[in-house]
Amino acid sequence: MRLNSDYLQAFGTLAAAIAALIALFVAWDQGRVMRQEIRASVWPALQVDGFSTQRDADIVQGLNIQNAGVGPARIDAISVYYQDALVPDLEALSELFPGHTGRSATSVTGRIIGAGDTVEVFAFQAPRAEDDDAVDMMYDLASNYSVDVCYCSVLDECWIAHTSGAATPKPESVDACPVRGVSQL
Repeated sequence: MRLNSDYLQAFGTLAAAIAALIALFVAWDQGRVMRQEIRASVWPALQVDGFSTQRDADIVQGLNIQNAGVGPARIDAISVYYQDALVPDLEALSELFPGHTGRSATSVTGRIIGAGDTVEVFAFQAPRAEDDDAVDMMYDLASNYSVDVCYCSVLDECWIAHTSGAATPKPESVDACPVRGVSQL
């Protein structure tokens, strides 16, 4: 009789251990799912787009950054390249737009861009010549310029959004934003 009692006790202990392991797995899985939901609820997604447009008698060319995600984005670094060479600052960039009669710029490094917000980083305005076409000028911009914008979420998860030619690849996940090789914009 004692032998059956020992088996029942061992079986009960084994069943309790299995139930505890199942509960531990369920708790771990729930925590993982909750972390993913939190990350998704604050995920920023920056879109970096050059533009060229005709406004009255002028051509305006520049760069917009839009947060198409659901959470705020902190911009930590921006790098502008002309023919694969880093453009160090707004003055050097301004020299690449000869004949411009007006310019505007907004400092974006360290700035928070809310979900759905758009920032015009810079724009150069020049008188439109008779043969100027904004679409052709946009293709010229896309073939000569590229931009990298490194940004982070409120959870300090970071990405680099790239533009390169006509294609805009999806943002690349990075551990941290670079501190060197960035434009002073």
